[in-house]
Amino acid sequence: MSTATIHRQRLASGMSSRAQRASAVLVCLMMVCVSAGCASPEDSAPAATTSPSDALSEAVQTGSLLSGRLFFTRGTAGAGDVQAVYLMTGTEEHALTDLGEVCCILRASPTDESLLVMPGEIAPPITGATLDTRGHDLVPLPTTDPTLNLVPQAWSPDGSRIAFEGWDDSDPSRTGIYIARASDGGELDRVTNRPGRFDDVPMDFSPDGTQLVFYMSMHPDPDPHTDGSLWVVGIDGSDPHPITSEESPPADWARWSPDGTRILFASERLSETGRIWTVSPDGSGLTTLFEGSNGEFAIAPDWSPDGTEIVFALDRSNDQWAHQPNSIYVMTAAGTGLRLVSDTPDFKSQLEWVE
Repeated sequence: MSTATIHRQRLASGMSSRAQRASAVLVCLMMVCVSAGCASPEDSAPAATTSPSDALSEAVQTGSLLSGRLFFTRGTAGAGDVQAVYLMTGTEEHALTDLGEVCCILRASPTDESLLVMPGEIAPPITGATLDTRGHDLVPLPTTDPTLNLVPQAWSPDGSRIAFEGWDDSDPSRTGIYIARASDGGELDRVTNRPGRFDDVPMDFSPDGTQLVFYMSMHPDPDPHTDGSLWVVGIDGSDPHPITSEESPPADWARWSPDGTRILFASERLSETGRIWTVSPDGSGLTTLFEGSNGEFAIAPDWSPDGTEIVFALDRSNDQWAHQPNSIYVMTAAGTGLRLVSDTPDFKSQLEWVE
């Protein structure tokens, strides 16, 4: 079940407790098509060039230091999908929030001073909040539309604007991706448009701020997180095009490389193997960087700040909704040199690596 669907159900059912509001919300968000006209993914399926690194069968360094800072969410054993935000520096990890205080989204601003999150308590219309990187000052994002739900997903490269997953419960024709000014919610511009209950989900801006990569679902609940595809579109809605195909079924997660040449993503939930791929923004040059050797399943990959390394969580099965204990690994951007950086007995996701 997607975050958008969960929020809609909350509003309909009038749930009040924090535990109810925070349960089942790690899985990301609903999506769909683009306003400028949608070609089918089959029309431009990219060809793959693979260089898999069966890295877990190689010697793995343990206890490695992680350069910079890594933000992530962690679920405590027995807490289900109730998460807390953590920060890792070197090999040290400490909590920034209590369990259930925030959920679902974790994106660091370009200045690395604040994090986009969803509050654990949400009143309609739904919107997100910012949390400073010390775990203080949870501040709701300003909104200018009284009926439009806006779930924040990505900062523009200069931090001045935010891309949102948007929908209006009273007007299904308004579903789509929106971009608004971060400071006051002004200059609300619509990027994509697919009337209905299923949402396009912006994943990341290109480093030059002119494009978005987003996830488009292909079927509704109960599981909109399979059979979807990744697309790239201009922030003005121009040139929408798919960058994945049936041979590279993506999770609803993607990150643009710092140099703008590659987009990083992992296998969709319930795939046979948990791979990590990169692909060019035009859909060419699909490359496999990682594939587990014994059923391990990679989730939530992110680039290092300089683009030379990749961090990801490695699950024990292909169903991250089970929230089993997993580990965090780092490898080079070429898919080599795998090293373990965290092996605590809990579920970790929403990785965000900054300086």
